[in-house]
Amino acid sequence: MSSSPDRGDGTRVLVLAGEFDRGALVTLRRALAENKAGPAKQTIIDVSGVVHADSGLLRLLVQAHHLLPRFTVAGPLPPQLRRLLELSGAAGILRIAPDVEAARGAA
Repeated sequence: MSSSPDRGDGTRVLVLAGEFDRGALVTLRRALAENKAGPAKQTIIDVSGVVHADSGLLRLLVQAHHLLPRFTVAGPLPPQLRRLLELSGAAGILRIAPDVEAARGAA
């Protein structure tokens, strides 16, 4: 996971890549907690580089949706993650944008 630099608009973009196991989820959970406590006006999670996700990532995304103002998941969504979001019903709950730039403009 990495974080892209702030463009001065108060948006924090967290970029996820690879497989999301327990260790990666701990790092993401910590970053989301920092966003809740920090000055970010908008949080975008770029999931375009995720190759494997399970219910742990799904749970964190839904929790972030409820805890953070202006929270958006940015794609393009990898097929496995899209299926997970659709089967769980989270696709109807989360704000999902086709990419990071669209997410910036949507909030």
